[in-house]
Amino acid sequence: MSACLESAHSLSATKEKIIFVTGASRSGTTLLSFVLRNHEQILGLAELQYFGDFFDPRVDAINVSERQLLKAIAAVFLRHEAGMRKGRLEACDRNMEMVCAERAKKLLSKLPKSEHTPCAVFAAAIEELTDEAGKSIPCEQTPRNIFYAEALLEHYPEAHVVHMMRDPRAVMASQKKRWKRRKLLANRAALPGRDALRAWVNYHPYTMATLWDRATGEAMRLRSHPRFHIVRFEDLLERPEPTIRNLCKELGIDFQAQMLNIQQINSSHESSARGARSGFNPQAVHAWKQTLHPGEISVTERMCRKKMQLNGYSPIATGPALMGELRCAGSYIFHATAVLAVNPMRAWIQLRALLGGKSKRI
Repeated sequence: MSACLESAHSLSATKEKIIFVTGASRSGTTLLSFVLRNHEQILGLAELQYFGDFFDPRVDAINVSERQLLKAIAAVFLRHEAGMRKGRLEACDRNMEMVCAERAKKLLSKLPKSEHTPCAVFAAAIEELTDEAGKSIPCEQTPRNIFYAEALLEHYPEAHVVHMMRDPRAVMASQKKRWKRRKLLANRAALPGRDALRAWVNYHPYTMATLWDRATGEAMRLRSHPRFHIVRFEDLLERPEPTIRNLCKELGIDFQAQMLNIQQINSSHESSARGARSGFNPQAVHAWKQTLHPGEISVTERMCRKKMQLNGYSPIATGPALMGELRCAGSYIFHATAVLAVNPMRAWIQLRALLGGKSKRI
């Protein structure tokens, strides 16, 4: 039994639930988080990216230093307060960094030595944030946690994982358009130029199709687990109330009408430059048809066909779009090189998540 698992049992009695929202990138995890955080009991945390950036819950947590734990705890507090773009310790406001570092020290000092493990301190940190907000259930929304989902369900006996399932062609279209959001946003600080460049570089049909296929495979493998739940993005947009009611039942919480009151402020909906509207936008379900060229559709359907069909997504291509596929193949070397140059750490973390953990840190 890993050190994380041993301590998790001692923590489970102090927290009713932890909800992890997962999915392939651009699957609507933020949208679902907005829905859940409207519940009076639920605290919607920022995308903390704790598992992956700092520790891997799939392996034994041995020889973890206090310094490593403090850095990780401080990052949880910092990212929740400032968001991921401003939440990296080396790039944030110095005063906020010092406050979060001191807070991490106080938290760690209150925990017994037996709970000085990556999983235990994460639970303690988000529990503190949840209590501070007057809530009882923390909800974390890092998409790639799907690759750690089985371990998280084991480490946290009261946790639930909610996986967002979305048509891979829509996922691809959303990622393709992501970098353009900087031009649409009234406040460009919301998506700095460097992040827009990273979003542009990160997009490629081969990469997006592979990540969707692997994430969906993990979800399908875990779908019989009593604390693992799949929500289709399309159902959420087209039939929001019955979909949310059913999810609440599975999570063991009461449905509250205010959960339907969301603003269309993420990339699957309207730009904030035009003013956010309330409610769900079912038109986003099929918007990919106007965004992807035939080669991108052909690549996606070829690489993801089996899992698409098993999850109700029907291919539309009648055959391979040869010129479009050649275009995708020819651009892949540039894409892979650019990703390694612009964001090598993200590429490494994604690769390790896909392949499985081999050490305590990645």
